[in-house]
Amino acid sequence: MADEGKSIYGRKVFFVAPSVSFEQQVLERLRLMEYEVYAIDDYRKAKPLLRKNADSICFCMTDSQLTSKGWHNFIKSFENENVFSPLDMGVIMHLMPADKQANFEAGLQLEAGILDANKDPEQLFHDIVRAMDAKNAKGMRKYVRANCLNETQADLLWLKDNRMFKLKIIDISAVGIAAKLSAGQANAVFINQVIEGVTLNLKSVQVGVDIQITAIKSAGDYLLVVIMFNATTTPEAINKIRAYIAETLQENLRSSIRMSDLDRTDYEKLDS
Repeated sequence: MADEGKSIYGRKVFFVAPSVSFEQQVLERLRLMEYEVYAIDDYRKAKPLLRKNADSICFCMTDSQLTSKGWHNFIKSFENENVFSPLDMGVIMHLMPADKQANFEAGLQLEAGILDANKDPEQLFHDIVRAMDAKNAKGMRKYVRANCLNETQADLLWLKDNRMFKLKIIDISAVGIAAKLSAGQANAVFINQVIEGVTLNLKSVQVGVDIQITAIKSAGDYLLVVIMFNATTTPEAINKIRAYIAETLQENLRSSIRMSDLDRTDYEKLDS
């Protein structure tokens, strides 16, 4: 469906109907590698979500929820909506006997390929990475970021000279933060300043980090502070930040559709 144009920003990658073990063993690992990946637990949610994220890569995991005929019809139906023309579709499945496999594949446009779930898990993982890279999943972007402006608990705090400083996080990645500093706190930080023992409040999780201020810019009624995590910040802290980013992005995805948006098509009876 999609052309071969390159995006400097990379692309979202969706996995439809993944098992819990696949999420834990594969998706979490991909997130550590800074791919922006999402799980869609119910195929009925796929079209509503993908209509809003059409320039994406999507892998259908076809060993549950629908029969092979249902999955064939489901995948084929994407070709009937122009909105999905940028989408690259792939399949992860336990391969069937040759005649049944050929019947399943007939007429399907699977730009991201068919990956064999029978393979050794490590080999399958590398096949997934290769398929994603072939479709420019990362682009030139090195780190996935989560926007925190609408999050009530996303800030950083530190104590200096018996005074508490608190900055609202604008967005966050595994290497740093953009934060808001009020004009009245302009003297609290300076470029190249190193601050140890900073606490990040990320919803219900507190993470201790060491930071360096790398830039301060005017942004109208506040100052934009660019902050990098120092090498002294522990790997455990960075992993907690990555988990927060993944959870935030997944929550935003879930909240973007309602139950009334679900795809009610009966793909088992649909003629493709």
